[in-house]
Amino acid sequence: MKEKEAALSNAKIAVAFFVFIIFIIGISLTFKFIAVLKSGQFDNSRSFSIGMSDGKHAQLVILSCDSKSIAVFKLTGIRAEEAGRTLRAPIDSFIASDSLDLNQKINSLFFTLIANYKKLKTNLTIIDLLRINLFARSIPQNSIDIMVVKDMDKLALDKAINRLIADSFIEKDSQTIQIINGTSISGFGNRLAGLITNMGGNVIIVATENSPIKRSTISYIDKESYTVKRLQKVLGYDVIERKDSGMADITITIGEDSACSSLF
Repeated sequence: MKEKEAALSNAKIAVAFFVFIIFIIGISLTFKFIAVLKSGQFDNSRSFSIGMSDGKHAQLVILSCDSKSIAVFKLTGIRAEEAGRTLRAPIDSFIASDSLDLNQKINSLFFTLIANYKKLKTNLTIIDLLRINLFARSIPQNSIDIMVVKDMDKLALDKAINRLIADSFIEKDSQTIQIINGTSISGFGNRLAGLITNMGGNVIIVATENSPIKRSTISYIDKESYTVKRLQKVLGYDVIERKDSGMADITITIGEDSACSSLF
C-alpha cells in the first residue's frame, strides 16, 4: 500500500510539474506574441506604403485601407530606398530580396513573402505580413492599379501619389508647417515640402538658414499632435516643444545629419 501511495504521489507531482512547465511556456509565448505585435509596422487606419526591391528593380505598393484598394508603382533601375525620393512619398516599410518576383500578382505576392520570410530583408514582422496578406486577398482585381512610372508624366504622377497617400488625420489637424533648410544643398527644403504636401500637410513657408545646422529637428507649439508624431515616424527627427511663438504650428529644420537622406 505504501509503495502504491508513493507511486501515486510521484505521479501527481510529475503531472503538476508538467502542467507548470506548459503554463510557463504558454506565458512566455503570450509575451513574445505581444512583443511582436507591438513591434509591428502595419497600420490599417491609413494608407500604408511598402518599398520592394529584387536587387535590380523596385516598386512601391500602397495599401489604401480607407478606399479598399491597392496601387503599385513600378520603377526600373531604382533601388527600394530611392523609391520615396523619386515618388515624393513616405515609405512606411521595406522588403528586399534577390529572389523576389515583382511580376507576380500582388494579392499572391504577400503569401509568397510569408513562405520565404527568413530570406527577406525587411522591418515588417511575420504578423504584419499575415495581416497585409489578408488585406490584399480581400481586394478585388479591379481595385488594384499597376502603374509604370517611366510612362507617366510628372503632373499625373504627383496627382496619383497625392490621392493615394494623403493622410486624412493630418488634414484634420489643419496645422501649418514651416520648413528650414539648414544644409548647403539647394532645393532640399522644397523637396521635403513636396513629400509633406503629398502626405496632406499644409506647408506655408520654406526658408534657408544662413549658417549650417548640424541636427535635424521637428519643433511644435502647444501640443504634440498626430501630425508631429507622423512626421517624426517618417523622418526620424528628434521632436522638441517650442516655448516661443512662431510663424507656423510646426517647424521642421533639416540639419546636415540629413544631407545624405534618401527620403526626399
